[in-house]
Amino acid sequence: MPRILIRTSLKDADLQDDFEDKVAQKISEVLEYPLELVYINVSTGNRMINNGKKTPMVFVDIESVNRFNERVNDDYTKVFIPFFASLLSMPTNRIVVKYHDAKVPDFGVVRQAPEFKHAEYYIALKE
Repeated sequence: MPRILIRTSLKDADLQDDFEDKVAQKISEVLEYPLELVYINVSTGNRMINNGKKTPMVFVDIESVNRFNERVNDDYTKVFIPFFASLLSMPTNRIVVKYHDAKVPDFGVVRQAPEFKHAEYYIALKE
């Protein structure tokens, strides 16, 4: 289950109305998880500095189960940095992506059929 935290100095009005939808779709596609498992939090208007200046920038933290390690992270970077640069109309040197590898028990979440189809990704709750 990917959890994405996006912090940016951009204002809310600077983001496309479907920003979260596009990010969720890309994460689902690249990390090969069903869209219903992608969780996104966007925080805009943060006070940030990069390269010693208060220029627009973004931090993207991506946490997921069994997807990240030193062999594959560079490949993900080659996908995610250009994606966010295009989506935010921002130079690539103002985007920082941090990968966090997690285990299934690190997440506490309740999902049940029929509304959620991918039960294999969840730990069952015992009554």
